[in-house]
This record gives sequence, structure tokens and C-alpha cells, in this order.
Amino acid sequence: MTGDSYPSYRSHYRPRTRAGWIAVVLFLALLSLAEPPIVTSWANRIEPWIFGMPFLYSYLLIVYVALIGVLLWAQSRGL
Repeated sequence: MTGDSYPSYRSHYRPRTRAGWIAVVLFLALLSLAEPPIVTSWANRIEPWIFGMPFLYSYLLIVYVALIGVLLWAQSRGL
């Protein structure tokens, strides 16, 4: 051996493409909408009823569906 070191690879924890960065930032932004203190200050109420559910449940349903949508989009792009 001539002193060749082990080849270094880029981290798999950081996105490599622009679309990957968009997916990560969008996912984290949406996830922050489903965590305290945001959900407890903005959506912690019963009225109005939306889709036959209290506002909190409707709000969380919409946020979680958006999170799943981001994950499916990222999977379809092969990120």
C-alpha cells in the first residue's frame, strides 16, 4: 500500500439535491405546525367544526396529510 486512505463519502443525513433540501425544509416546517407550542396556541380549540370534527382534529388531519404528501413526493422523486 502506498498510504491510500479509505475513500470518504458524503453524509447520507444531508440532502444532496435542491429537491432534497426542499423536501427536508418543507417536512420540518409542517412538522413544527403539529408540535407544541404552535398547535397548543393556534389550534387548541373545539369551535368551529370542520368535516364533522372539532377544529383541533381537522387541523392535525390536514397537517398530517400534508406531511405524508411530502414523504410520498420525496419517494416518487427518488430522494
